[in-house]
Amino acid sequence: MWRLEAIHPDWTEEEGGEDGWEPLVASWAVRTDRGLVLIDPLVDDWAALDELVGQHGLCPAILRTVHYHQRSIAQVSERYGADVWAMPAPEGVPQHPYDRPVRDGTEVIEGIRATVMERDDEVAYWLPRQRALVFGDAMLRRAGGELRVCPDWWVQPAGGSARLRQILRGLAAGPVEHVLVSHGPLVLGDGPQALASALG
Repeated sequence: MWRLEAIHPDWTEEEGGEDGWEPLVASWAVRTDRGLVLIDPLVDDWAALDELVGQHGLCPAILRTVHYHQRSIAQVSERYGADVWAMPAPEGVPQHPYDRPVRDGTEVIEGIRATVMERDDEVAYWLPRQRALVFGDAMLRRAGGELRVCPDWWVQPAGGSARLRQILRGLAAGPVEHVLVSHGPLVLGDGPQALASALG
């Protein structure tokens, strides 16, 4: 598995701060027996991604965690002929095309499974080989690596922050070793402790 980093082109200072997110964002490349699966790709070095995909034969799937992370998905899909897996975006926001619908419990490839976060169209992905949870926006890390639930003022599910935390507690009950986020530094191996601390 690889963490890919890029500066988000739409970031402004208003997005930063204690309850915001920083300009450097992460996406993920996951090796499977069928090729390289990309999660929320934001590409600023196509040659490097071409080489990585080429080393694994093909890119069979792109997974989108939330419509805010459309990023380079359309270009990546066209370049590699990959199917895009996603939930439909909520009404009132741009609708990005996708090939395969994701629902709660959808298995994408080799046990990679989606869990609906019930905030906008967000899903988290469980990667069984890596024993890792990958989040789009529902969970973030502060600069020091501390895991946190997204701010309450971000769009929440019916039932608000309490419902989101209930969903996250269900995920935390699994054999999670790593919690991987788009916004914040890479921290490995702190899964159970970090989730327990973030969910309080």
